[in-house]
Amino acid sequence: MKNKILTFLLTILFINLFSQNKVLTEFPKSQLPYIGGYEAYYRDFHDIIVEKNIQPCSNKNELYQFSIFITADGNIKFIKDLNEKHVEENKCAYNLARQVAQYQKGWNPAILDGIKQNAMARFIIYPDGLFENFRNGYLPSFTAPVFNSLEKNNLDEFRKELLSKIDVRRFDWNDIFTVEAEFTINKEGKMEKIILTKPSGLYEFDKMIINSYKSIRKKWKPATINGNPVDFRFKHTLRAVTDPQ
Repeated sequence: MKNKILTFLLTILFINLFSQNKVLTEFPKSQLPYIGGYEAYYRDFHDIIVEKNIQPCSNKNELYQFSIFITADGNIKFIKDLNEKHVEENKCAYNLARQVAQYQKGWNPAILDGIKQNAMARFIIYPDGLFENFRNGYLPSFTAPVFNSLEKNNLDEFRKELLSKIDVRRFDWNDIFTVEAEFTINKEGKMEKIILTKPSGLYEFDKMIINSYKSIRKKWKPATINGNPVDFRFKHTLRAVTDPQ
């Protein structure tokens, strides 16, 4: 018999590692990915919109969670978004984030143990606040989704709920594997658009993982931007290994 051990790690947004280099998946605490902080990032964003005469998005509800790779030398590299459907639904915000990023000059590398590092940075792009509605000192007022409207440890509770649905006993693995899943919490607090951005390669196993997500019936309190409910994406990484007993 083999004992299936499944561990679960929650991450948000996309991680597409450049395997030849060490990459921090988030900035160290107290460090900022843009010189002058997030206010400077959004101020420069707006100024570039004006300077380049970029036209606003026709859909005021678009929202894009923009991840970018900041290299140790202060340059940037774009990360491929594997959720093509979500990109298509938020195409204007997606294109806007990338277009403006090419003109921004304040990228600030992460520093760990006194050494500049490659790192992922993340920004919420809500175009409706970056054009005519922009104000000095702008920061998107964001609240994250909350599972089952719990005040504390709501993501831990979601993890427990998910793991209770996953059954790996009928699958015989001889190695460590990773499955990356993604879903959207919509404006009504429902979990939808569940996909595997990195499947295991075994159809029946991948189907079981997706069905495990779908079987969770408890609702979420939706994310908000500036007080307005918005669709929000989560990404989970599921790592599993079988150990002989």
